[in-house]
Amino acid sequence: MRTKLLGYRSNGQPIYPFSGGDATTIIDNWIPIEYDSDVVQRVQMDSAVERYADPVPMATATKQIPRSAGLTVTAGLTYTDDTSTNDYVTLTARRFISRFQVDEDDLADANTRMAVIATKAMDWAISYADTFDNACLGVTGVENGTTIPFTSAYKTLRTTNSGLSYTADDNYLTWDDDNISLPASGGGLSLYEKASATFAKVEKGKYWSLADSLVIAAPGWREALRNTVDGQGRPIFVQGTAGTPDSLFNVPIAWSRGCKSSPTLSGSPGGNDLLYFGNRRYLRMGKRSGPETRADTPRAQDDSDNYAVKFRSRRGFVLSHPAAFSVLERITD
Repeated sequence: MRTKLLGYRSNGQPIYPFSGGDATTIIDNWIPIEYDSDVVQRVQMDSAVERYADPVPMATATKQIPRSAGLTVTAGLTYTDDTSTNDYVTLTARRFISRFQVDEDDLADANTRMAVIATKAMDWAISYADTFDNACLGVTGVENGTTIPFTSAYKTLRTTNSGLSYTADDNYLTWDDDNISLPASGGGLSLYEKASATFAKVEKGKYWSLADSLVIAAPGWREALRNTVDGQGRPIFVQGTAGTPDSLFNVPIAWSRGCKSSPTLSGSPGGNDLLYFGNRRYLRMGKRSGPETRADTPRAQDDSDNYAVKFRSRRGFVLSHPAAFSVLERITD
């Protein structure tokens, strides 16, 4: 008798709800994928946001998180009340979903079933990571909850927020890759100068933190960065060794295939490469549930003998302050 899939072991093999006893005892629910499973590890490896964003547990579809403008410190004997403006940002959980079906005949052998499901689970992990990062970092449109699940970091940096005294594009720069051969003293047009200016946008503000600094970039930047040096001929990009991450100006880089511009979310965005620099503590990721899976065998009333497996993850995202990040967009002809 076919049984429902509960999740995956650390080796990627599926877990079923019973091994004997009453065969009618079937758990009919979404089952969380184990935290230490290969699937979760692959999601975290491929998704910069899943790995580095500050996680916020969510028990409901929306959650407000406080945003503090700091606390004024004075000296002397008389206390004065702080006048900083405090407000909140709202996280809204959206579903990232996928389903596949396979004919029961193709799963007749137990070993085949395990291999097919494990392979599809890893495919889902990779695709989800790229799509989720694109939704958080690269989508250029206005949030609609479906094709544009969140207000992305890109959209946040390109939109005026008068309440935070931020003007659209204050922390947005572009680099024309026709200038890749320019030296560091290229009149502000070389990649060295553009990358340095991108860092300076955040470093000159109150939201910069050396300990929490992070670069998130599309892999398309790697070749250009390898060919970039400072005025003394020293590389600004250092490839990591022995498990250490790559770095730009001594700041670790998280590579993300989803970190490209796109009008709506995509697992294979075709827009311009993006490079972010900022304080990762201001990347807030709501975690309502998942990754999780649900599986079912065909029923007698179904029109086909297809075994179906669903995957989903419910996540929220917000860049909680635009001054905490900057972005450099690569313009190609």
